[in-house]
Amino acid sequence: MFFSTPFHILICVSDCLGFVKERVGYVLSLTSSICVGDIWSQGGIAIFGILVYWIDNDFKLRERLVAAIPFSSVRHTGPELEAATKLACASMGIGEYKQLKDADGDWLAEMEDTVCDSVHCTVSDNASNIVNGWLCFDGHECVAHTLALIVKAFLEQPRVKKVFAKLRGMTGHFNHSVIGVKLLYEILKRNGLAKSKPPQDNDTRSGWGGAFKQAKWYHQNKVAVKMYDIEHPTKTANAVPNLDGSVYKDHQLTNDEWEILRESLYILNHPTILVDLLQGAHYPTASLVLPLIGKLAHIADEATSLKYEGKPVTVVLPDVVDARKKLLKGVTDRYFTDLMDCKVEDFSVATILDPRYKSFKFKCANKWMRGNLTREKAVAWTRKAYDSDWKPKPKPVESTDSNPSQKKVKHNVVTVASYLADSDDEEFDTVASEGEVEKDELSIYLSLPDVPLDTYLLKWWKSQEVELPSLSRMARQFLGVPATTAGVERAFSKVTFMHSDLRKRLSEGSIEHSIMASMNTAEFD
Repeated sequence: MFFSTPFHILICVSDCLGFVKERVGYVLSLTSSICVGDIWSQGGIAIFGILVYWIDNDFKLRERLVAAIPFSSVRHTGPELEAATKLACASMGIGEYKQLKDADGDWLAEMEDTVCDSVHCTVSDNASNIVNGWLCFDGHECVAHTLALIVKAFLEQPRVKKVFAKLRGMTGHFNHSVIGVKLLYEILKRNGLAKSKPPQDNDTRSGWGGAFKQAKWYHQNKVAVKMYDIEHPTKTANAVPNLDGSVYKDHQLTNDEWEILRESLYILNHPTILVDLLQGAHYPTASLVLPLIGKLAHIADEATSLKYEGKPVTVVLPDVVDARKKLLKGVTDRYFTDLMDCKVEDFSVATILDPRYKSFKFKCANKWMRGNLTREKAVAWTRKAYDSDWKPKPKPVESTDSNPSQKKVKHNVVTVASYLADSDDEEFDTVASEGEVEKDELSIYLSLPDVPLDTYLLKWWKSQEVELPSLSRMARQFLGVPATTAGVERAFSKVTFMHSDLRKRLSEGSIEHSIMASMNTAEFD
């Protein structure tokens, strides 16, 4: 009788998964978790992935996948996502989430739910289902996805929109016309340019990253494309239409449109750099959000001089100037005017706890953050969190005074009002009674000068662990918050590879086990 041995990977997966859950559960029991989640779907199956982040005792940024939940048979609604999140977290020791029983052992409608208390904050995309599902948690939406909405206003400017639509049309031609691509390669070679095709704009997650890469290709290969405009009618005869029935000549750019493309790149280059920095996997990103958003507001201001690839450039075309104004309005509205305090508080505290930026001296901080978001407000939030959760409790003072009501205990008393009065660092010192100056760790830290921008943040905090032990633990909590959902999207790239590599034969359950083992066993000995 024919016998097929079990696939060796699947034999190991179950054991690996049990080991992973045990180790991850132990690690997460030592910290307040930061959860990042998203849903992946392909070929009729769906996975709800949840990652957790923290900074460990060695001041290293850590990331673990705690759940890859099969989700194709579940409605992707807010309540379903909330319940799935809490069950997954509780299974890893992040709080408890279970149905209660009465004295007779019968199930009650109430749930024992401590998951929210065990999660410091959450990060999700801007989809309404997960935003609503995670309303019970403190948290914010992915900065990269929010920037996509801001940049969309730039790309919706009528003439700019028309130019980018034409780029997609030309790209469609090059991606299905064999004769056209052959001629393009010949022209590129004649002009000493690298053999390449324009990338397709299929970046559905960020909404504009693909458009920027495509536009940059056309800008860099403008000479070859304009020569193709001249040579292709006689050699390709527009014989192969695009899927929408259009032909290449319908999408050729005029000279004015080439200029709109060029000046648009000067602006869009900056949010592209910003997103790349905020999606970093090996350094804290929460404290970079306000400095980088401030820089983007500065770039979007039409009074600002620009550089592109190290060279001074100008933006003068009325259509691009108009689009630039829309970009500035989007940045200031979403981050400095309309954003709720609860959505920006963690970013503000993280910025204060970053010794490079704690003085809020980064680009345009005062100009664009005046009003709803100020340094004084950020310091007040930091003070509130420190006093509430991180400040060491004062030791009781024994007194032999026969009239203790006349004796004042000396300990540091700092109010939020004292921090709202002035942003000068000298005002952060607290003067105690009897002429003695007493400082707690936060006051000492705020009185320190800012460090150079190239300082490695986590290494600096590790060096302060002895002098500022409580504040360093607080810094680990707030600096561990990621600015974006890039981590879970990187995990989904692995899921896509697994699903495709095994010819789409993996079930949701098999994918769950495989991705959990793959992403979580590398660093466990």
